[in-house]
Amino acid sequence: MHRRLALTPSLCLLLAAACHPDAPPEPPELDPGEHLLLSPRGNPEELLGRTVTANAEGGYVVSDERPAGCDVTVRRVPERWQRSYQQDIGRAAHIGTGATPFGEITAQHGKSVKVDAQIDNLEVLQADLRGCTGTVVSAVKVGTGKREFKAREETSADVKVKAKGVPVGAGGGKWRAVGRALEWNEPQAWAFSVKDLSAAGADMRVELVLLPESVRDGETFSVRVLSGRQVYLVIAFLGPNGNAGLILPNGRQPVPTVTAGGNVELSLGAKLAVPGAAERDRVVVYAFTERGDFDMFKPPSGSLDSTTVSAYLAELPKRLASIPARRWTTTEGYLLIEPKIDPSTAAAP
Repeated sequence: MHRRLALTPSLCLLLAAACHPDAPPEPPELDPGEHLLLSPRGNPEELLGRTVTANAEGGYVVSDERPAGCDVTVRRVPERWQRSYQQDIGRAAHIGTGATPFGEITAQHGKSVKVDAQIDNLEVLQADLRGCTGTVVSAVKVGTGKREFKAREETSADVKVKAKGVPVGAGGGKWRAVGRALEWNEPQAWAFSVKDLSAAGADMRVELVLLPESVRDGETFSVRVLSGRQVYLVIAFLGPNGNAGLILPNGRQPVPTVTAGGNVELSLGAKLAVPGAAERDRVVVYAFTERGDFDMFKPPSGSLDSTTVSAYLAELPKRLASIPARRWTTTEGYLLIEPKIDPSTAAAP
């Protein structure tokens, strides 16, 4: 079954319209589904498809090699930017199933340890996975940079709370650098995302297609979502400077649904935040197999501003941890928006 939905201009996606060149920097925490590598790794495409497990001593461990039968097709997405990040060591990752550094680090400096990183990112490697099972590496970020460990000095006057898993003191405790800092000047893998491909969730096949993948400012493009089973959709976009917008659900489609074996296509309009400056935007899809889950986790109703949508997308992965992975899935794609061609500067015939 095929349905095509034409949105009115007020509902069209104006990519990065809410962005402002002077917007504040993004929070330093990595996204909830991402893990920072304790040490960067060369040959980053080899990490795709490897299994990831929680380590008994803390943190996460990436297997030494890709499991037999797991086939990976690599897609390279250029993403150039400079940012600083931090992550609690309990969410950071180590490659290799032998001895890991987590126990040694926490034994020396306690559990209030974080990893600070300054990154010059170059590209993201995304994986099309076939025959893979379990929780596996589905995307890898590649770049140069430096990182260091920091431990928190506790004081008796501290009143401790937690922000995104990192202990933060309301008293006089301070973070201090511990161990050796590490800097790398050749592009290497520095962080990755995972995807649950367990047998329970293997039938959650949802595909996002952007037609075309590159448009000019003011042109129309299509967002097509295909699914092997009936799902309820949430679709949003994230701009390069932290802006965000909701595509579905909306007033005309309060319960957007794709039937089993069917697809839904949306016609949308692209717009640059800064005329003349090309940008790459990320389109994110969440699909739910049960209507009750969709109703529980869908965005707030009404007209949502960029801040509200961005906060919703940041919190959603953590909220979804409360339900079985077989009942939902997520996928994403990228759209390059280029400036209009000025007829006055076009080459003469």
